[in-house]
Amino acid sequence: MASLFYEDASLSEGVSWLKELRLRALEGQEQASELLETVQALLSDGLLPDGYRAIRVSSEGLWVSPASNPEQAYPLREMSDGFRTVASLVLDIVRQLQNAYGTLDAGTDDAGRPTVRMPGVVIVDEVDAHLHVTWQRRIGDWLRIHFPRIQFIVTSHSPYICQAADPGGLIRLPGPEEERPPEVVDDALYHRIVYGSGEDAALSELFGLESPYSRRAVEQRRKLVPLERKVFAGEATEQEAREYRQLAAELSSSRSARVREVAARLGNDG
Repeated sequence: MASLFYEDASLSEGVSWLKELRLRALEGQEQASELLETVQALLSDGLLPDGYRAIRVSSEGLWVSPASNPEQAYPLREMSDGFRTVASLVLDIVRQLQNAYGTLDAGTDDAGRPTVRMPGVVIVDEVDAHLHVTWQRRIGDWLRIHFPRIQFIVTSHSPYICQAADPGGLIRLPGPEEERPPEVVDDALYHRIVYGSGEDAALSELFGLESPYSRRAVEQRRKLVPLERKVFAGEATEQEAREYRQLAAELSSSRSARVREVAARLGNDG
């Protein structure tokens, strides 16, 4: 329970556990050596960004190395919060499973990926904390693949985390001002979250985001709409047409195909 209040608790305990395994492996204990290899394989199989791999454990802790420069090693404690968060999560899961069962049933799946086949239930609060959106998008599926018999119960404010939910496994918790019980979302909303984009999920009733655009973008889009009406009605003055082109170009990342087509036509017409 210490990890609920101290973020570094899981990592420090996990690394201490790895050091102990390393010492036992050096003493010739085969089980410790195999367990150490399993942990390093897990941490090196697409969990860390940019192809980073766990390369060794020493008296100073766990060391990682980038795929672009395998000879360059860094202690995990000096890496970013995201590195430490995902590494400590996996270390804590494996350590707790080994403590609970006294052994570790590990192997590889049909695709050759390292897996831990022990059953259990893992509860994680705010699993997306400190994680870049690219990690948020893949951490759920990564955990399911590498721990296939674990039931993960997680809380999150990230639509990308929710996209990894099993059917019937997406539960909306009420806000502090709401008088309603927790509820499993219906099939339509589940499919929108899981099979739609992150923007689709964020704009759904599950998250209640009013707009995916910044405040400045919303203000500019409000100016764009009446100008667009005039352009399509053929009532725009030269100055209004010029302003429309400028706004359309400024909002190019979010404008519709219709806006792009009109802007291009106006540009060709001078």
